[in-house]
Amino acid sequence: MNSRRRHWTFIGAAAAAVVIGAGVATAVSGGDPGQPTAFGHSAGGPSTATGTSGATQPAGAGTGSASGTVPGATSTASTADTAHPASLKWGLDYSDTLTFDTPDQLKTALDDAKRLGMDYVRVDFGWEDYQGSADYPPDFSKFDTVVAAANARGLKVLATIGFPPPWARRDACKDTSLCPPADNAVFAKFVKQAVARYSARGVHYWEVWNEPNIDAWAPLPNPADYTKLLVTISAAIRAADPHAFVLMGGLAADHPSPGAPFTSPYDFITAVAKAGGLKAVDGIGYHPYPAGDPANSNTFLAISKSPTSIITALNEAGAPNMPIWITETGANIPALIWGPASQVKPQETSQVQQVKREVEVLSSYPNVVSFFWFSYQDDPADHLVFGLRRGDGTYRPSFAALQQIIADGKKTQ
Repeated sequence: MNSRRRHWTFIGAAAAAVVIGAGVATAVSGGDPGQPTAFGHSAGGPSTATGTSGATQPAGAGTGSASGTVPGATSTASTADTAHPASLKWGLDYSDTLTFDTPDQLKTALDDAKRLGMDYVRVDFGWEDYQGSADYPPDFSKFDTVVAAANARGLKVLATIGFPPPWARRDACKDTSLCPPADNAVFAKFVKQAVARYSARGVHYWEVWNEPNIDAWAPLPNPADYTKLLVTISAAIRAADPHAFVLMGGLAADHPSPGAPFTSPYDFITAVAKAGGLKAVDGIGYHPYPAGDPANSNTFLAISKSPTSIITALNEAGAPNMPIWITETGANIPALIWGPASQVKPQETSQVQQVKREVEVLSSYPNVVSFFWFSYQDDPADHLVFGLRRGDGTYRPSFAALQQIIADGKKTQ
């Protein structure tokens, strides 16, 4: 299993795809295959983000070493039909790649985030990457490098906690890093060490697990079980950093494989709330990946416009103002995987329209406070073709389009 794309690789077997065409995505087979799957304080995050690393001092993006032509601020993206959501927090999702990038790759990747106008980068923080044996203390050197590079560019880090090493997993699912820890207290000890280390370096945003409402919580989603971990880990985070902002792990809107284990966001949040889990978090993570026009996609309607929406669940739980963080959404280029090749360029053009529509629709929804794009760059080997950059490193038109949308939104701030 490719650790660089750890929590996405299990979608490779999914036969479904979303075909993007004429600005509208059409499902080829069941599920919502556009998805690449795997209160608290305030909507804005930590009330005080101290730290000593200068993370709040934006720096220049530099020139980077990107291949292809770097889109400039003079993008041809129209401003007439783009949203101007001044209040959105902007983020770019890198999965686990930054942790294993070479210095040049890391520089290029984060320079691009800065050029785009991003506020955040979302990065996996996998336990297995830092403590391979119970006999040795964690080695955080790889993540130190990522945090230092993000701080130098004024980018905040949202770290997704999960992925226990084999020695710490439950017996029932030892073969996958999607397996919950055998002992939440042992996991909490690791997390507390990490948060103490990185709160001093300006990292205050933590997402507990990724898509726990599907089989990314192996072997089956279990909201009561997840709540036990969430409460334990949240307490460890807050003990190490009283200013931390804790998100419930980004919930999948659907599962790309028809018939696969799936608990709807409404049902999952309701169950977590009944078990007392909402008191442990400051916000809800959600991954809508629309099938079709976002305005009509069930995955977007599930935020606030269906009887069993996320907002309905929050209202019923007595947390109507809890913020919803879109920590992943995107639009893929399925012709790269399933063909025909002649559709690649039209789908890339349609991806631009999809970016605009997703921002426009999400910015109109109550409680939605962020927009994180998945992903930075394609990984065709794992059928992940959602990137702003192609697998060969060249830039898609969607890079310039998103850059312009963010710039337009920030002009109104």
